[in-house]
Amino acid sequence: MADTGRAVVAIWLGAGGEAHVRAALATIRAAHEGARLILLTTPEGRRKAGDLADMSWEDGAARGAGAFLARARRLSWASAPHIYDLEGSRATRFMRLCVWPRPQWHERAPGEAFEAGGPHLS
Repeated sequence: MADTGRAVVAIWLGAGGEAHVRAALATIRAAHEGARLILLTTPEGRRKAGDLADMSWEDGAARGAGAFLARARRLSWASAPHIYDLEGSRATRFMRLCVWPRPQWHERAPGEAFEAGGPHLS
């Protein structure tokens, strides 16, 4: 599927480890060929993800209501048609309700099977 000119966002704050996120980002990139891939992560997550994302937002783990709302606003302004929640925490699942307009929100990378006890459980 070609998403030329559009952005796709992946959220990863460390759940599942480096191998998990590298595989997931490669799968997302393949599924959205031509789209800009934005990774919402931590500074450490940016280093681990390497160059798999076109852009990294390193404020993913900032704490507090103000930081949460700032991330939700930033995701809203990105107007990405797809957001992949590779973290699966309560906070990232709740964020889905705070982003407007509502993008298609995915709880795993395309084709990735849900594993009980995997990174999507908090």
